[in-house]
Amino acid sequence: MLRTVISNKLSVMGNRPGKTFLVAFAFLLITLHSSPITSCSYAAEAETSIMAKTLEYFSGLRKYVAKGAVRIEQKDTVVTADEAVYSEDTGKASVSGNMTYADKTVSIKASGAEINMDSSTGRLHDAEIFINSSNYHIKAEQLEKKGEKEYAGKGEMSFTTCDGIPADWCFKGKDIELTIGDSMKAKDVTFSIRDVPVLYSPVLWAPVMAERKTGFLIPTVSNSRIRGFGLQVPFFWAISENRDATILLDSYTERGVGAGLEYRFLMPDRVKSAWWLYHIYDNKTRTDFTEFRGTHENRNEEGSGWFLNVNFVNERDFYKEFNPFKEKQVQRFLESTGEFSIPLESSRLYLLSQYWVDLKYDTGDIPQRLPEAGYIMNYGKFGPFMISADIVASDMWIKNGLSAGRMDIYPRIMHSAGSDVVFTQIAAARGTAYSFYGEDYKDGDLLRSAFEYIGGVHTRLYKKYESFTHAVEPALRYHYITASDNDIPVFDSTELFRNRSRIEAGVLNRFFVGGSEVAAISVFQPVDLDHGDRPFAPLELEVGMTKPLPAKLEALYNVSTGRIHTLSSEVSIPFNNGAFSFGQRYNRDDQITVYKAGMDIRPVRPVLMSFSVWYDAEGEGLTNMTASMRYESQCWGIRIEASKKSGDFTLQVLFDLFGVTAKPSKV
Repeated sequence: MLRTVISNKLSVMGNRPGKTFLVAFAFLLITLHSSPITSCSYAAEAETSIMAKTLEYFSGLRKYVAKGAVRIEQKDTVVTADEAVYSEDTGKASVSGNMTYADKTVSIKASGAEINMDSSTGRLHDAEIFINSSNYHIKAEQLEKKGEKEYAGKGEMSFTTCDGIPADWCFKGKDIELTIGDSMKAKDVTFSIRDVPVLYSPVLWAPVMAERKTGFLIPTVSNSRIRGFGLQVPFFWAISENRDATILLDSYTERGVGAGLEYRFLMPDRVKSAWWLYHIYDNKTRTDFTEFRGTHENRNEEGSGWFLNVNFVNERDFYKEFNPFKEKQVQRFLESTGEFSIPLESSRLYLLSQYWVDLKYDTGDIPQRLPEAGYIMNYGKFGPFMISADIVASDMWIKNGLSAGRMDIYPRIMHSAGSDVVFTQIAAARGTAYSFYGEDYKDGDLLRSAFEYIGGVHTRLYKKYESFTHAVEPALRYHYITASDNDIPVFDSTELFRNRSRIEAGVLNRFFVGGSEVAAISVFQPVDLDHGDRPFAPLELEVGMTKPLPAKLEALYNVSTGRIHTLSSEVSIPFNNGAFSFGQRYNRDDQITVYKAGMDIRPVRPVLMSFSVWYDAEGEGLTNMTASMRYESQCWGIRIEASKKSGDFTLQVLFDLFGVTAKPSKV
């Protein structure tokens, strides 16, 4: 059933007698009054409306001929042109002259087209496609619209995400195949910068509004004094909706060729996993370097769950030789941990294994937990008291030293009283059994028992000023431990549970502005009553603030010797378009004095420049200096990173073509 409606309140039905007369009469009115006519066609499945300055209907052919400001609408699709011929039977429209096509996903300009309005298919001539969501601009001499999201073109074509003319960058080629939400392919492709060809490829593949799609990523180019010229080529494999992999080829002219593989997946119920394997044979030192990292997390709030974190390198110098980032180069230990946990009501059971790799000294001297099983009971109410307990069985294995199986039982009972001034007491008993192996131990197995008492009082005082609120939280605590045996090899903090009689006094100052905490200062002074004429332990000072400057400071000061044992600080000073940061770390016992300074500045909005310097005052002096610049325009970006350390200089260049490549992350 078809209906045609003509403006000026003249309406007819498709099979009604006198239709031709009424249409002719309508056109006569158009001529006399120079007013536009609107024709609307309603089919059983879709409604089509045609508007034009002049409109002629041929009943025998069931076609409309429209001229002048033609507009055809169907569902969410709108076609405009200078002239159009529309068939009621097929839904096809042949349009010419300043043609435009628009739907939910694309906007198209063309010199002419043959379009099926019902199936969203057809042929376009001299077409320009604009994909709304991703800012894709595609031009083609001849383009076939195969469906709502599928296109195929013949002849010359171009592709870019840049708005300017000429485009900052574009790909030019032949025989395009485009599927919105999937990918685009083309042949004989040149990459041009402002219409100047710079690269050629026999084929091009690019994702089109697809977050994850198989294909090559933009390579990373680098140059290093000790590694030579480097080229990193990553290939991304979208295995499925929840699984992907990245295959990496790493080539250095002075050191050799490396290969890496990263595999990731995500599943329901909080299951996620990521694994990384890298290997390179160093031609210079004739050494195989291998790195293996992985995390797997399967946690369930209502049931059992497990977690795995693996970190391994076969050579301790791996990060110094093949990683340009200072944070990786200076790390001391690699930790690998696996844990299986069963949550219970106010408690949990767990099974744990933990292995440490020392990147400086022999790993064989480090105690390893292989394995550990435990039961942890959180504090629960028992009448006026709170009760908790830990029961832990561990195998503390040392490759080059004394090892032991250890059982530790640690129940505690707590009681608190008061509101404004709170008095808290904790009483605990602790029993630890050792079964030594790996080396002769003069006393054989050992059973240690201990009693612990903690009594403390704390309160909170407020003072409101006009611009801020000051809160003071003083606290006083007495900590007493008596243990049957204190001469035990140290595996971890369990063995540090030794005889103690200590008074601990501290005060926390907190400052609030507008209800938000802007600064906190904590001073904590322990006094060891068993240390004779020098009872004062190092004074602990912590300072943290967000205003007026973000800053953090931690220090240990020995009041007996008048010396600072450790000191670390960080401060950031913002200024117009940037920030300056400074940090330092000092440890008297380990002879560490390191300074770090950095600056971020954005001279203009598209440009971000960063600088950082590491200085070792106790040894190498200037150990690392980095500088980077990132530029981002509307459709592309470039990042240049330079890093200098003793004996090496590395320069990396990374490009981003927005809409084609995702911004890569550092490995």
